[in-house]
Amino acid sequence: MPTLIYRSFLPITGVQSSPTTELTRELSSTGSTTKRHGSRSNSTDSAYEQSFFPMNFSKSSPRSSLARLNSMPPTKPPVISVKIESPPLVCYGPPKNSTGALLSALAQLEILEPRQKILSFEMSLVGEVSHKHSIVSSCADCKTQTSLVHKWDLFKEKRILNKGNHSYPISFLIPGNLPASNTNPLSSISYFLKGKAVLSNGETTTFKQPIKIARSILPPEQPRNSVRVFPPTNLSANIRLPTVVYPGGNFPVEVRLDGVLSANKKTRWRLRRVVWKVEEHTKSISTTCVKHRSKLGSGKGVLHEDARLVGSAELKNGWKSDFQTADGRIEMELECGIPVLHRAACDVETPSGVEVTHALILELIVAEETLPTAPVKYVTPTGAARVLRMQFRLCVTDRPGMGISWDEEQPPVYENIPGSPPAYAGTIEEHNFSATTESLPLDEPPLYSPAISGDDSEATQS
Repeated sequence: MPTLIYRSFLPITGVQSSPTTELTRELSSTGSTTKRHGSRSNSTDSAYEQSFFPMNFSKSSPRSSLARLNSMPPTKPPVISVKIESPPLVCYGPPKNSTGALLSALAQLEILEPRQKILSFEMSLVGEVSHKHSIVSSCADCKTQTSLVHKWDLFKEKRILNKGNHSYPISFLIPGNLPASNTNPLSSISYFLKGKAVLSNGETTTFKQPIKIARSILPPEQPRNSVRVFPPTNLSANIRLPTVVYPGGNFPVEVRLDGVLSANKKTRWRLRRVVWKVEEHTKSISTTCVKHRSKLGSGKGVLHEDARLVGSAELKNGWKSDFQTADGRIEMELECGIPVLHRAACDVETPSGVEVTHALILELIVAEETLPTAPVKYVTPTGAARVLRMQFRLCVTDRPGMGISWDEEQPPVYENIPGSPPAYAGTIEEHNFSATTESLPLDEPPLYSPAISGDDSEATQS
């Protein structure tokens, strides 16, 4: 007759028992059940077995094992972060002469588990050029071109890190000819710090943080002067404007109009209206990826152009006319600017075809009138009018901030510095130190004169 042995691990309160209690049950051939501690009904036996033996080890399945594995708490991935320690990244000067900007940061890897095995950890600085009018709008590679600027392999071998924050310093000198960050109606230039950590189970943790690289052109001491002539008239305009303009700020423009009076002193030009505009011209060349290269061909692209106003105004007064000089003169000072709401982009030019430029347009509307002669006392307009249109290139750049490049920074200067050592009045020449040392008394310190020469050595020893 077969015998089944069951082990129960239920403690009995108040009684010190062994950790296991063996229960023996004999199964007869007729199917009746006989127990050592008495007989029980079938329903009682079923409830007894379910309460004491909830797991049936003889009938375990792979599905139940998988369910137990899925019920285990998942491993918390590490968290990557970057703490930038360097000042704002500003490249001073034009791309050909700029020395770049210095990037210094701490790449931090925060471990959330007590101990975690990391296979590799790397950081990279990448640049992305996105076109808003791509050849294939549904293709992400055609819309955005990514280039690697620099890469840091913090560690490639397997490491076991404890719970906490682990920091790794990174630094890089950004080249001065690198295009600055830019956002315009046709494209955008962006830079990102990316991080990647590979775990022992094959999972990866990624990180992406945008950073801004600006370019600032330092203005010269002297402003920019320009002269325009308007034949067949005698009118000439002298314009004085700044060489550098900042988005979101105002800039003064001085205008002087000469030759207002005619040579015979019978007619003159009077200024009626002044219009100034700041235009932004954008160019972008869209290319295709390797997958869609057959649409245009290798090395070809589509040129997109756009022009918009980022600032304008119209004036009907505010200038001074002087008709008492030999040829007459009209002077004015305009307050031009680029409002913040227009979100103007800075000047940029890249080898990939992205170009942003700005221009200042001045329009002076003048009308001719006849000077009064006796007995007429009123000015009579002749009906002739002209539009004096001038266009100047503007350099729109980011603000310089401190205005000091990384290679021009000087160490700090301390104020409380002690005085220098005292200067000696005389020199020692051709003196026999050995003889002097033997003749000096040992109980008194030696006395030195300001100057000792060869002729006075004997007098000094005595």
